[in-house]
Amino acid sequence: MTAGRALLSCVLLLSSAVSNCFTATSHVKARFGRNRSPIGKPFDFNKVSFGSVVPSKSSLAAGPTEIIAPSYNLALGSLALAAAFALPGSPLKSNLSTILGGIPLALFGLFLAYQTTTIRFTFDDNNFSLVKANMESSGENFVVGGENVWAYDKIVNYDLFPSRSFPILVYFKETQTPEEFWNVGPGEKANSVEAIAKGAVPGQVHFFPAIANTEDIISGFEKHGCGKL
Repeated sequence: MTAGRALLSCVLLLSSAVSNCFTATSHVKARFGRNRSPIGKPFDFNKVSFGSVVPSKSSLAAGPTEIIAPSYNLALGSLALAAAFALPGSPLKSNLSTILGGIPLALFGLFLAYQTTTIRFTFDDNNFSLVKANMESSGENFVVGGENVWAYDKIVNYDLFPSRSFPILVYFKETQTPEEFWNVGPGEKANSVEAIAKGAVPGQVHFFPAIANTEDIISGFEKHGCGKL
């Protein structure tokens, strides 16, 4: 990977992921009735191997639940680039690059490593979910409420950015969220007249950092028949 591409990727990561990761969730207010999480009591991870389909327990939704294996690639990439801007002997190091690049990237890499350790993406018979590593609910969105659980038949598009071969962000759009919230944040542009004219389907936009095996995430969307433009 060239230094320019690495720098561009981190700029995209910092500008998009910081503003969107773990905030653009279901946006369901209490008055609409919150989504019910399929996650109940903590799951026994001594009996789980990542990337496999595991039998459900009574606390989980009916049918098997697939837990997507975590990926530390994004965290390690951020930390490596931080080192390039900050470590003595690096050709990119300077007082300015250390302050503006090295320190923020190092902190962000540590944040991503923490999220990779504590958050999991799952697929069960009915829903795509974002949960804690112990399989408990990840809780309500701290901005507007609502759990991170989405029915497959409500997902109208998904993708990886900037590309499938170089994933930084996981994107999907759904119609489960009440329509009045669809234009919140990045949804304003994604649901604009111009976007709809080009074939976009209206809905709520979500972005998450690629902290799990993205090929397995895409395979899960495909296997469960989620919409794709």
